[in-house]
Order: sequence, then structure tokens, then C-alpha cells
Amino acid sequence: MNLRSWAVVFHSLQSFSRFSALGICWLFVAVTLIAWAPAASAGFFEVGFSGSYRRSNIDRDAYDEAQSVSGSLSYYLDPTSAIELSYTDGINRRVIGDNQPTGHVTNMYYKMAGLDFVLTIGGTEDSFRPYVKAGAAYIIEKRILDQYRSAGTVFPASEIKEEPATVPSAGIGFKLSLTKTLQFKIGVDAWTSRPIQEKPVTIDYSARAGLSYFL
Repeated sequence: MNLRSWAVVFHSLQSFSRFSALGICWLFVAVTLIAWAPAASAGFFEVGFSGSYRRSNIDRDAYDEAQSVSGSLSYYLDPTSAIELSYTDGINRRVIGDNQPTGHVTNMYYKMAGLDFVLTIGGTEDSFRPYVKAGAAYIIEKRILDQYRSAGTVFPASEIKEEPATVPSAGIGFKLSLTKTLQFKIGVDAWTSRPIQEKPVTIDYSARAGLSYFL
């Protein structure tokens, strides 16, 4: 990686390291790996981008919609194992009474960063390679806006904002090689909705598809 790429990664990680001690650990791990890796170690770094979108029609004038985008940077310790840093920005929306004078809209916005150990199954020459991963996610922001309207009158939105939290996470998926350096990647990630000491324990999950590229 050149000096400019190094600086971009450092700045991006630094922007959320102020949120907690875990963020500082992420920053330390990332900088250590980048500094330790030889400049000519092409193929040991993998950059990925993925997204998800889902829409479910509840009724004629009601639906659920969810979308998110994610970026990741992985450092391969060997051909099958890697440390992955990721960032996700998403929104979930429920609309009731769409285009009607009376209705209800709920939007949930969330931002989260992740640090995972990824184990890929299969040889480097295989075109199809499943993977599993486990680690921790830091929920930077989780904010819910709830708004009603009645007979054409729109009421002020009420807001629920949860505190940032660190939660366990895991995932499963597969990679399909398109070229020696470009891969199609699809998987499902899951994490607890809030810290596991808070009851009841519930699970959030997201299916994602995207591309990854070996540097």
C-alpha cells in the first residue's frame, strides 16, 4: 500500500476510535498489521464492498424496507485465515398508510464497525470457497425516528437513541473467484441487538452481496 492509502485507512479508523477502548484496539491492530506487512506483499490485503436491499409488502399501502452498505479491509495471516475490519451504514423503514392522509412511518438508522477473524475453506486455486467468521461489532449509532400523520397533519417525530455498545458477531458465506484478484462475495452476518447482559437477547442479521479485490 502506498503512503496515501495508508493515511486513508488510518484516518478512517481514527474517526471511530474515539468512541471506546475497543475502537482504540481496532486502530492499534490495523496500524500494526499495515506497518508489519512488506510493501510488496500483494495479495495479503483484501478490500471489499457489499450492499443489501430488501422490501416486503405488508399490505397495499404498507411495506418494510431495509438497505445497507458495507466496506471492509482484510489482512491475510495465511492463505486461509484473515483479520477483517469493516464498517456498515444502514437504514430500516416501516411505512403504514403510504400515500394516505393518515399513516405511520418508522425509520431506524444504524452505523457499526466490526473486527472479525475469518476462516476460509479450500485452496487458493479453488474458484468456490466458503468462509466462516466470528468477532465483535461496535454499534456506533442506533437511532429510531417514529412519526405519525392524521388527516393530513404531520406530527413531530419521536426519537429513541441507544447508547453505543460492543456486541458479539458472526457470519457465514462464500467467495466465487471471477479473476485471480477479483471475487464475488455473498454472506449473512449476525450480531446481538444490544449487549448480551441486557435481556432479552435478540439477534439482528443481514444478507449481503458484493465484490472483493486482492491488493
